[in-house]
Order: sequence, then structure tokens, then C-alpha cells
Amino acid sequence: MLYEFQMIEINVDMDHSLPRFGSGFRRWPLLVPGLLMACLLLIPEGLQAQEPGTGVPFSPGETLKYSVRWRLLPAGHAELTFSKEDSAAGLYRVTGKAASVGYVSNLYKVDDVFESTFRTPTFCSSSTHKTIHEAERHRDVLVEMDSERGLSRVEVKDLKDGTPLHSGEYSIPGYVYDILSALYMARTRAFEVGQSFEFPLNDGAETIQIRVEVQAAEQIETAIGSFQTFRLEPDVFSGNLFKGKGRMFIWIAQDGARVPVQMRAQISAGTITATLSGIEREEPVR
Repeated sequence: MLYEFQMIEINVDMDHSLPRFGSGFRRWPLLVPGLLMACLLLIPEGLQAQEPGTGVPFSPGETLKYSVRWRLLPAGHAELTFSKEDSAAGLYRVTGKAASVGYVSNLYKVDDVFESTFRTPTFCSSSTHKTIHEAERHRDVLVEMDSERGLSRVEVKDLKDGTPLHSGEYSIPGYVYDILSALYMARTRAFEVGQSFEFPLNDGAETIQIRVEVQAAEQIETAIGSFQTFRLEPDVFSGNLFKGKGRMFIWIAQDGARVPVQMRAQISAGTITATLSGIEREEPVR
């Protein structure tokens, strides 16, 4: 599934799960949740991760909070929470929430929830669930991954009246990641400047190969302190994940927690930046 940035009006993708973006400033706030989730693309192909709580840099109960700005304006806030789904079955869940605020929210109110369920130790996707509230557009999108059959099942409905909008099955490889499961797998890995890698990403229909470059070591200042980070650039524009032209950058902390500190998209509408604003943990990092 592709996202299109040309700024005019919104068209719905073939499976109605996520918006395509056209031109017109009043449509800009829709970029906030989409870009925040889409920029978390960091997993080298074929790598294995450890079980959460056995040496990985996060534990159930961790919540990461972000403030989002468009140019110099506050545009929204977002958070990512990691939790147990069924530890006996090796299932964990990440819940991502994104909402517009202030002037941007007055233009186009956004209140979205993205959930990813995945199995350890591979962190491959088991399912994703999206509850999308964007102005007058309200969608429920469920994607279930069946790696043994090599299929994903997509169901989309209108939340206003429960009307089914789309259902279908799509081929997937033997292992595949969604945006959020890729992020948490990536946090278990060490990076080196000059490294590059690819991984398969599925957001409901077509599986896409995403290439990521580890470009530099940089210091990032946030409201909760200074972080030494690695800067990464996933190749998500020019027809990969987004059709339009642009660049995406992600800064991952070099310390033991390996938290995503900052995410930035440079597009024709301007620069959108999500910066870490808070960390909450129920259990200490082991």
C-alpha cells in the first residue's frame, strides 16, 4: 500500500485502510499520524531477537511519548506502549496513538490508534489493527498475517455505521514485519555508521522491500535531556512506501535503551518532526 503526497484532497486506497494525500493546506494534519508510524522502519532482514525481559532494552509497560511539530507550529502528540498479549504463546503488543493538537487540530482533527501484535523471538507480525478517526473519515482496519499459509487477510469497515468497505487476501513471504514490530525488533540490534540493510514490510496488501542506511552519529537535544544517537534514513519515498518525493530520518539512541529519539520527514508541505518528550516504565531495563 502506498501513501501519496501531492497536497489536494484525500482519496482512499484500494483497501480503504489508509489515506492517500493530495494538495491543500487544510489536509496537512493527516500527515502527523501517518508519518510518525511510517518512519519506524529499521529491521535488518533475517535477524533474530531475544525474548523481551531477557536482555532486550525494553520491558512490558514501557511508554514512549513524542511531541510533533510542523515547521515551527505544535502539530500533535503521539505515544508507543509495549505490553504482553499472551506471554505463554510468545505474543506481545505495541500500541501507537497519534492525535493532532491546537491550530492544526482545528483545521483537521486526527485521533488514530495503531496496534501491532507479533511473536518472539522473530518479532514477525501476527496482526495489525488500526482505528482511524480523521475529520469525517472513520475506519476500522484489521490485518491478520498467516505466515504458514503465506497470506495476509484484510478487513476494512466504516466505524460510523459498520459498513464493510473491503476484504481480501494477499500473498506475504515466510516472514514479514509491520511498521511497529519492525521498530521493536530494531531496538534489539546494534548499528554501525555506514551499515545498510533491507527488510520486508507489509501494511495490508503489497509487501515492500525497505532499504535503510545508517548515516551518522549525532547528538539530539530533547525536553528530557540530550542523547547521543545514530541517524538512519529509510528509503520510503519515490514509490516505495510514499509515492511523492521527500526524505525521512530517524535518530536512535546509542545507550542501552536504544529509544527512538527523533523522527523527521522533509516533504513539499514542509518539515514534520516528532521528538521524544517522555519515557514511562513499569519495569527497569535489564
